[in-house]
Amino acid sequence: MASQRNHSAWWRRALPVLSLGTAAGLFAASPASQAKPVEVDLKLVLATDVSGSINDEELGIEREGTAAAFADAAVIKAIQAGALGRIAVAALDFSNPEADKVTIDWHIIHDRATAMALAETIRDTPRTPGRRTSVSSALEMGTLLLEASDADIVSTRKVIDVSGDGPNNSGNPMMEIHDKTIAAGITVNGLPVMDDNANGYYPNLDKYYAACVAGGKGAFVIAVHNYKDFTAGMRHKLILEISQNDNGVKQARLAPAAPPRLLLKTAAETPTLPPAILHSGDNEFTGHCDIQGGGGGGYGGFGGFGNGRF
Repeated sequence: MASQRNHSAWWRRALPVLSLGTAAGLFAASPASQAKPVEVDLKLVLATDVSGSINDEELGIEREGTAAAFADAAVIKAIQAGALGRIAVAALDFSNPEADKVTIDWHIIHDRATAMALAETIRDTPRTPGRRTSVSSALEMGTLLLEASDADIVSTRKVIDVSGDGPNNSGNPMMEIHDKTIAAGITVNGLPVMDDNANGYYPNLDKYYAACVAGGKGAFVIAVHNYKDFTAGMRHKLILEISQNDNGVKQARLAPAAPPRLLLKTAAETPTLPPAILHSGDNEFTGHCDIQGGGGGGYGGFGGFGNGRF
């Protein structure tokens, strides 16, 4: 318990002082209005795995794919179709807990111009150094990021999106943090990357994400089985969680996603349609969410992950 308290205190020291940044001027017409929190339909934290199993080219594809998804007309339409017509987005990179970093402060997205501005910010975000994979610390930092902004940005829906290529092998126990996150009223969705030609590959990672990472109201997992499909998978996921139904996703399928600027040599083919949605729930990984007991254990020999490469 003492180590857990020290860990939580470290996170509070590490979390930067947050502000609305460039978003503040969007709705502040007077000094009086500046004191009022901005109301949005959704507060969304994008948590990106930057561990050693993801090389620079693969991370570049993820950055570009995420940027292209936010700039997509169908995603912008889903945002504007909300009751308030705007969402708030922030981002963090995670690996080993001491290296985790908030990379993008809160941006309010309500039209094409603000979506394009966020897209360019995502493209320009440098890599955060890291080695291991602490999904639990991503949920911890994402929770603090959401809660620290409550005085400035208000929403009835809070979501943390986790994109990564491996299970939890560092930091606090996965299920303990997972359950605390869900209890705080936060939904966690997952976008596991399962490309068997990539630098890191873990069979059944989609099932692991469903059992150990995703959770909360309406939580789901969309697996990407090839980096060339990352843009389509991210767009699929964003539309679904923004609109909270499949209608926007079905409409988005009619138009192909814009291809990312950075592609692996094997990614020249036309992207396939996004895979089926896997909803969060129990499976063979339930109760076994940490590699070799968690807390920094190594890869290998874990419920179908023995073929993983790091």
